[in-house]
Amino acid sequence: MFVHSNQMLVTENIRIHVSKELLGIWRDKRQLDKNSHEAFGVLIGSQSECESEFWLETCTLPQSQDSATRTSFNLRASQHQIVVDSYYESSKGTLGYVGTWHTHPEQSPIPSHVDIADWRKCIERNPDRALLFVIIGQLDMCIFRESKGTFNCIYKERIDG
Repeated sequence: MFVHSNQMLVTENIRIHVSKELLGIWRDKRQLDKNSHEAFGVLIGSQSECESEFWLETCTLPQSQDSATRTSFNLRASQHQIVVDSYYESSKGTLGYVGTWHTHPEQSPIPSHVDIADWRKCIERNPDRALLFVIIGQLDMCIFRESKGTFNCIYKERIDG
């Protein structure tokens, strides 16, 4: 379900609000050209105490020390952490790290074994919060969340419009 002022996705008793700015970034970063590299970053937003509602406000973009190919990327956490810390401070603690995002050069993205392994490490490093993981394909956006050791696509939406 889309609400145009602030995209709201509802699934499995989870509400995910995605800002128009963030959807615009994801549409622009899709790997539509055969030579384009993966785009990626961390998600900045907030969540309810019961972890049933998320607000995805913005994200980081690839930084100068990061690297990427058509099918892989290497995110160097220190530069992205500086951006997250800045949002945290300016929002007086309401905005922070809520997961990661990246693109795939396929129409409807499916997480790779590398994605799953990385997501598990993110969860291990952040045991104090629930995290979301977004993959942007050429046509579809998929949001994943871990539940009982398995990563499930909790929301899928056409993003090519």
